Amino acid sequence: MLSIATRILRDYGRVLAALEPGCCALPRALLPHSKDSIRHASLTVLKRLSPQERDLRDALIRGLVFLEQFVEADEAAIVARGQAQLDAVAAARDPRDCSPEALAALRVINRIKLAMEKTLHEACAAAHIAVDEAPQVLPGGQRAAHAA
Repeated sequence: MLSIATRILRDYGRVLAALEPGCCALPRALLPHSKDSIRHASLTVLKRLSPQERDLRDALIRGLVFLEQFVEADEAAIVARGQAQLDAVAAARDPRDCSPEALAALRVINRIKLAMEKTLHEACAAAHIAVDEAPQVLPGGQRAAHAA
């Protein structure tokens, strides 16, 4: 079982390494295995790690949290279409300027953020650590809950 989990995580790691930073939503079809398989493999390995394997633990937690950004192709397309509008609204700081595309993208992004936060808690429980001991998962030292 552990060898299968290791292979699944290695394949997933290759996908993550090839991605450009900054994507909020990615098509699930990019994944080398199902989300459930990757989640199960990650949790399986996290549960078996010793406290001395902190770097591996942190990498697994980050990967598991980022797994939530892989969504159905139609949702990834919604985010891609609305992203430019969201960037413009953020720069202007006036949410009244949101287009329907931007609002649809925002709904998907908020759902992803919520799933990321839930997954962070799940991963920390599997690793037997408190959430405040979790690695930073977003640029700028933010955790998933503080991204909004």
